[in-house]
Amino acid sequence: MTECITTRRCSKCGNEKAETEFNWSNKSEGRRQDMCRLCFSEYNRARYLSRPSSFMADIYKYREENPLKVLSSRISTCQKSPSHHRAYKAIEAALNAGAITRPSKCFGCGCSNQEHRIEAHHHDYSKPIEVIWLCTPCHSALHWAIRRRREG
Repeated sequence: MTECITTRRCSKCGNEKAETEFNWSNKSEGRRQDMCRLCFSEYNRARYLSRPSSFMADIYKYREENPLKVLSSRISTCQKSPSHHRAYKAIEAALNAGAITRPSKCFGCGCSNQEHRIEAHHHDYSKPIEVIWLCTPCHSALHWAIRRRREG
């Protein structure tokens, strides 16, 4: 049994390519972009190089004006592909959006945020908003305990 591969023509390079070589434009409506991934990447790079400072300013402005959209995107990305860095970014976005607040006391020892920095600890990186708040020494001690347990 052979599988039917849908193809389409790139609006920039004109090459006929598999539909999977085109990014989603609107996945919920099943639409893909007109340019193939390679051409779209080149287009974005040229766009960035033409005005790098204002390009970054636009990104910061968007993040500032749309904190809930940024949070939603970060959580979705973290659930699809969990990692320490992505979970950290999700917490950062949640704090910026006001979805969570950093407590003033450590969950472990009860010290205040004036004594030590209070940090988020993730038990599971695929659940980026489920954290316990620990001071830096308690957080380090917890990670050391986890490492010792794994090593046997």
